[in-house]
Amino acid sequence: MDLSMDELRVFIQCSTNQALLVTDDKQRIVMCNSALTSAIGKCVVGETLIQAFKLYDPASKLHNECEKASKTGRVPKLRISVYGRVRESEYEMFRLRAVDTGETMYLLHIKQLLSKEEPTILQQFAGSLMKDVNLGVLLIDADFTLIDISDMACRVLGLNKNDIINTPMDRIFSSVPLEHRLVQPSLLEGVIVRNHAVSWTNNRERYELLLDSNLLKDFMGRTVGAYVIFKDVTNLRSLEEQVQRSDRLAMIGQIAAGTAHEIRNPLTSIKGFLQVLKNSFVESGMEKEKSYTDIMLTEINRINELVSEFLLLGKRKNVNFDKMSVTAVMSEMLPIINNEALLHGVTVQYESASDAPQVIADREMLKQVFLNICKNGIEAMTEGGVLSISEKVDMDERKVHIDIHDTGPGIPNFVIDKIFDPFFTTKENGTGLGLSVCQRIIHDMGGTIRVASKGFGTTFTLCIPIL
Repeated sequence: MDLSMDELRVFIQCSTNQALLVTDDKQRIVMCNSALTSAIGKCVVGETLIQAFKLYDPASKLHNECEKASKTGRVPKLRISVYGRVRESEYEMFRLRAVDTGETMYLLHIKQLLSKEEPTILQQFAGSLMKDVNLGVLLIDADFTLIDISDMACRVLGLNKNDIINTPMDRIFSSVPLEHRLVQPSLLEGVIVRNHAVSWTNNRERYELLLDSNLLKDFMGRTVGAYVIFKDVTNLRSLEEQVQRSDRLAMIGQIAAGTAHEIRNPLTSIKGFLQVLKNSFVESGMEKEKSYTDIMLTEINRINELVSEFLLLGKRKNVNFDKMSVTAVMSEMLPIINNEALLHGVTVQYESASDAPQVIADREMLKQVFLNICKNGIEAMTEGGVLSISEKVDMDERKVHIDIHDTGPGIPNFVIDKIFDPFFTTKENGTGLGLSVCQRIIHDMGGTIRVASKGFGTTFTLCIPIL
C-alpha cells in the first residue's frame, strides 16, 4: 500500500474506534491515534514497540505471522503488557510505503485493546473516581458540554444526572448569574483553579466547596475538554467558624470577668442613692423629678442585665447537669411562651416526641435557651403568625432534635452567618448576646444549634445528645 505521510496521518487521526499505530522498519512508533492513547493512558510516539508494550517480537516477525494466518485462516495474536497486565490480543499488520519519503512503514491494528469486558487500569480508576461518594466530578468536552458527572456532584448541585448528560453547561446553569456559576467558560481557555473556595446553595441546603479544575489534552497537545473536582468542606468550615466564635466569646469573657465587678460596684451605689431620691420626691410630691429617677433606675437595671450576660459568657455559672426529659422542660416553659405569644397575636403549636429518651443537661439553662429562641421567633412575626415547636428522636445520631420554626420574613443570606456572633443584632434595643449565650449553653451540653431560612420563615434546630 502506497500513501503519503500526510494521507497516513489523516487516516490515523480519523480512526477513533480502532487502536492504531505506525512504526518504521526499526520498530520505532512514528504515529498513533487517540483511541490507542486513551486505552493505554499515554502517547507512545517516539518509543519502540518494546518500550511501549514490552513486546519482544520484531515487526518483521509480526508481519510474517499475519501472512501465514491469512493463508491458514488462523487469527494472529500477540502478547503485550499494558499497565503491568499481560494481554493476548488479536491484531492485523500491513506493510506500507511512504511515497514522498520512500520509507517502509508498518500499520498495526490491535483489535482487543479497547475491549469493554477488560477495562484498563486507567478506565477503572476513572470509573471509581466518578462513583466516589466524597468527590464531586464534572467532565466537560471542548464544546463546553457536560459529558459525565458523579453522583455526589448531582446531590450537592441539586441536579438529575439523566436530565443533564450531553447538555451545554450554559443551559444547565442558566438560572445562575454567570459570575456565580460553578464552572466558567474561561476554563477551556486555560484559566484553571486550585483549592478555590466556593459557596453553593441548592433548593435544600448550603454547601461550602473546595474546587480544582484543569484541562484535558490529547497526545498532540490539543485541548479536548476539562474536568472540575470539588470536595464538600461544609463541616470543616462550620467547625472553623465555631472555633473562631468560641475564641471571640472567650476573649469577651476574659474582659467581662475583669470589669463586671468594677461596673457593678458603682452602679449599686448609684442605684441606692437614686432610690433614696425617689422616696424623697414622692414624699415631697415632686412627680416630675420622680419620673426622671424612674427612667434612670430602669436604665441601670438594663446595664445590670447586660453585665449579667457578660458574666455568663466569661465564666460558667454553677452548672448542674442532670438526667431530664426535654419534653418535661419544654412543657414547663410553654405557659411563659404562650403568654409572650398572646402579646404579639401569635399562635403556638407544640408537638412532643413520645417516649423520648432522657438527656444530660442543666434544666435552668435549657429553659433559658428555649425561651430566648422562642421569644426571638415570636418578635420576628410582626403581624401575627405561627410558632411551631416539634421534637423528634434520631437514634442513629443518638440525639433529640428540637425544631423551633416561625412564619416571619426570614433571615437574609448576608446576615444568617453572623447571627451567633457576639454583639451582632438586628433589633433596635438588642445586645447581640442572646444567641451567643444560647450557642454556648448548647455546646457545653455536647449539642449543636443550627439555623435555616429560605426567605419565608426561620427554623432553629437544637440537637442534644441522649443517654
